[in-house]
Amino acid sequence: MVWSIFDYENSFVKVTREEVNKIPFLKFKPNGYEGGLPTIIYYHGWHSSKEFKRFEALAIASHGYQVVVPDALFHGERDAIDHDNPENLEKYLWDIVLQSVEESREFVEGIIDNHNCDPSRIGIMGSSMGAITAGGVFPYNSNIKCLIGFSGSFAWTESIKMGQLPGENEENKRKIELYDPMNNKDKINNRSILILHGSEDRSLPIDGQRVFFNEMKPLYNENLDSFQFIEVPNVNHYITTEMLERSIIWLKENL
Repeated sequence: MVWSIFDYENSFVKVTREEVNKIPFLKFKPNGYEGGLPTIIYYHGWHSSKEFKRFEALAIASHGYQVVVPDALFHGERDAIDHDNPENLEKYLWDIVLQSVEESREFVEGIIDNHNCDPSRIGIMGSSMGAITAGGVFPYNSNIKCLIGFSGSFAWTESIKMGQLPGENEENKRKIELYDPMNNKDKINNRSILILHGSEDRSLPIDGQRVFFNEMKPLYNENLDSFQFIEVPNVNHYITTEMLERSIIWLKENL
């Protein structure tokens, strides 16, 4: 895969570089909107950064949403490491995910207080590592209304057992169990969730999301429209135009 940044300006969306609690992020704000905006916090994946999510964020913002894309630890402006080294994935993945979860409350509060965010209309989404992150941030923040995950896992411990995510070390084991979305049913119950995943994903196979969906589905018996799992056939570990389109449609219905 060739990594490139979409850096063209958009007449309908203003893009600015901001910070909350020393966390750098790009803010995509649609022009012509005043007051509190429905806001999406979008977590990027491994080997990515806030800049690499510009095109997707612009597409979402053009539909009337403010989109906030922070740099994760060891990515972008936050002491980036060599992401091509597989040893670094094993060593740092959970440090990065857990750091994002634990700093998320103050980050969300900062977005609400200083960035024209409607506190009753906050969504969170992520791709790959960012989807793992978003899955942990969601139950940790009760003021987030909905969650979207592209090509990730909301079944952390099960995905580790299946060998699809790096094993936890002793320092992180307790935190992984604490923040694992599968262990927080009471905090997730009936809050809107959309999962999109390629059926042929070879980087982070779809099995973990199937486990999560089947485990959580009984909680949504009376509200299945707000809990959806879309398996995209013949797609590997990336976001298709269809997946992005489906996410925007779903946001229109749930945020």
